[in-house]
Amino acid sequence: MNITIIIKKLKQVLSENKLNRLGKETGFTQRKRNVTVFQLLIGMICPLGEKGTRYLSDILRYFNHLTGQSVKYKPFHNQLSKEALAELMKAVTDKVFSCWINDVLRYNNSHFSQFNKVLIQDGSSFSVKKSLKNIWPGRFTKISPAAIELHATINLHNGSFEQATITPDTFSERAEMPAVDDLKGYFFLADRGYYSSNFILKLDEAGGYYVLRAKGLKRALVHQAVQGDGKRLVNKKRPQLSQLQTRLPKKQLLDMNIEINAKLSG
Repeated sequence: MNITIIIKKLKQVLSENKLNRLGKETGFTQRKRNVTVFQLLIGMICPLGEKGTRYLSDILRYFNHLTGQSVKYKPFHNQLSKEALAELMKAVTDKVFSCWINDVLRYNNSHFSQFNKVLIQDGSSFSVKKSLKNIWPGRFTKISPAAIELHATINLHNGSFEQATITPDTFSERAEMPAVDDLKGYFFLADRGYYSSNFILKLDEAGGYYVLRAKGLKRALVHQAVQGDGKRLVNKKRPQLSQLQTRLPKKQLLDMNIEINAKLSG
């Protein structure tokens, strides 16, 4: 992507008029103030992209330098503590995704016309201040005693968030997935942290589709295994996946039909 296209896309999302208008639409801006939505967002995005930014005061200093103002800490903090800021940032994020993600993924409706939606689910963990460990406990207590996890469900059709939640890092990722009944006719993509044989069984029964990385399948029974060149690796017997593993090709595609025992694979 050349620089001209990048500048054009940035202007589509981060133009002063559009951001200030979005502030009014989301209820963040009630009346005109010294701190405009455009100034606030640019003043937040830029310093947060630098490794040296650790405190809100760092963002405030950057904001004042950027705008040539001398806004004090309390009125600046009052803007950040507004509940409407979450709605504003969600709206900005949706616009960023709708502007950029489709070009990256090259989503084409004709390829997925059989699905109502194509969803992808994942979670990302972030360390927070150690003193918050009782509120936001982290999984890695020695490295990050306090941490949060952002769970996101993204609609690849329009590049927007279907759902986004923040939980303590110790919370289960599976609990933050969409409900199975809500995935009827959808194509669902997720990493192995979300895998559960009970989940895919219910999803199949509900009329959903999925591609998930799996774990704990060594005892799964292999009914059929065919290499990309047509060679069959399984005849009459149904070996466990662990028994067949050493014979699986490393540089060929493999089509397999397997039987999963929910009690054994989780």
